[in-house]
Amino acid sequence: MSTQQSFLGLEGHHVFITGAASAIGSEAVREFLDQGCRVTAYDCHPLQLSGMDAERFPRLQILNGDANDENSIQSGFSKAQTQFGVTSILIVNPSEGDIPRDQPICDLPLDKWEENYSAHVRGTFLAIKHFLRHIKDYQEEGKAELDSPAIVVAEAGIAGGLDGNSSLHHGLVNKVMNEILRINHRGRINVINSAITAADTEQSNGVPAAVARTMAFLASGRAAGQISGQYIRVGGNKGPRPDDCKDIKDMATRDPEHSIPRALAAPKRNKIRVAVSVDLDAVSGWLGTNSHPDNILADYSAGFFAARVGVPRLLRMLKKLNLADRCTWFIPGHSAESFLDEVKQVVDSGCEIGLHGYAHEGAYQLTVEQERDVLTRCMDIAKSLTGKKPVGYRAPLYQLRESTLDLLEEFEFEYDASLTDHDCHPFFAPRRPPLHPIDFSQPASSWMHPVAEPPSSPDRRPLVCVPCNWYMEDMTPMQFLPHADNSHGYVDVRVIENLWRDRFLWILENEEEPVFPLLMHPDTSGMAHVIGMLERMLRWLKEWERGGQVEFLQTGEIARWWREKNIRN
Repeated sequence: MSTQQSFLGLEGHHVFITGAASAIGSEAVREFLDQGCRVTAYDCHPLQLSGMDAERFPRLQILNGDANDENSIQSGFSKAQTQFGVTSILIVNPSEGDIPRDQPICDLPLDKWEENYSAHVRGTFLAIKHFLRHIKDYQEEGKAELDSPAIVVAEAGIAGGLDGNSSLHHGLVNKVMNEILRINHRGRINVINSAITAADTEQSNGVPAAVARTMAFLASGRAAGQISGQYIRVGGNKGPRPDDCKDIKDMATRDPEHSIPRALAAPKRNKIRVAVSVDLDAVSGWLGTNSHPDNILADYSAGFFAARVGVPRLLRMLKKLNLADRCTWFIPGHSAESFLDEVKQVVDSGCEIGLHGYAHEGAYQLTVEQERDVLTRCMDIAKSLTGKKPVGYRAPLYQLRESTLDLLEEFEFEYDASLTDHDCHPFFAPRRPPLHPIDFSQPASSWMHPVAEPPSSPDRRPLVCVPCNWYMEDMTPMQFLPHADNSHGYVDVRVIENLWRDRFLWILENEEEPVFPLLMHPDTSGMAHVIGMLERMLRWLKEWERGGQVEFLQTGEIARWWREKNIRN
């Protein structure tokens, strides 16, 4: 952040925004973040922010709560202070009832009016009450007086007043204007009427953004420190205009960049390429790397669930998000031959098909000749399904060795997706001598040496490795595997969702043109308590796609893009 103070001077202020998930509320969140503020976004509905660069998110806290419930709003201010310190700016964006704007008063039932009016006024009163108490308590603890605390109330719709003179303007606002001065001699309150409702959002023509810019101006002690108790229109409202109503005409049609400069420079438009992949292990997962003498029928049953329930669920979800043809399925030969109908549904979705062993066997379980036999058999199976030679490979349980890479080179595969030399950039497959465990029965001099130099070239170009990562897959933390030492199965899906989001935000901000692998298994992601989280995560990534900072690609497309950019002739 720039050390030079911006026009509004809002950098570092903590802003509490109610109704943050609405059209106006979400624009206010974005505006105050862009002005360098720390923002607590409070609403009972989920907040969606698309196209925002990662630097803003550490200054954003999202709280779920009901502004019409006093305990909830009081708890919200407490959590806000714990996260970002004292709140100095309150933006009240009240919820609104369901009265159509064109419904005649003569036909309006009393209970509908009271419901709408209460939703609008009750939440406003509670937010202001606890904001004032918050400031009062903070200053009575002997801390310095806040710098120009401000309240901005957004009014919209019928509860905002039939003639433009709302009860908020003549009652609560006038009372608060006097009381806030007794708490802080620079405290202020102002009201904005936008004349749009939630139902008008599609035809708002930029009014929410204009309202948010006006909110930022009125919240600024530097720019609007002498303005208090005013009622301001934004967006060219129609209807009566009382003398005390300040009107900002047609503000939605103006270019806000020329009116109030932002504190933060426009973010660089980095792009992160998302590789969604699915490993269709099904029963094969219990036969190879996860084989165990104590495996029982219930274990194998989980494999049948993966193929017959998990696969259709994932396909429906991916199709709903228009991602089915932009991902890669790595399918063991055993799954393809055992669950042909489900695998044909996968192929018909338009996705890329990669190899994943036959019975999910690890390379270290096989001889080199067995490895060759497995690879050639699986190539034939994939070609019979798709009509073309497969070009991608992921080793079961990431267990590949130097002989595996030798075979991928021999059969001219384009990429492997099993190694982690890097977590968010592809790399050419390495050509390294095998590493061996230390034999501690031998003298120390026998193992104290660095990694040996490769015999010839340091890599296997043009064979590309698209990174894969234990921390970017679903199964290890979210599925119980009875005989696997590293399985969990009872991790809250929100923990994994937040882990993935944190990785994404850091990578997007700190790496140039990175990739973001996201790996699913129908066994795990097909489960009822997991698939909803995956859909939320993918929808969140698609919001970034709208801003041009995310592109969903098949793993092979990523490998070809990177190779063409980096290979040397």
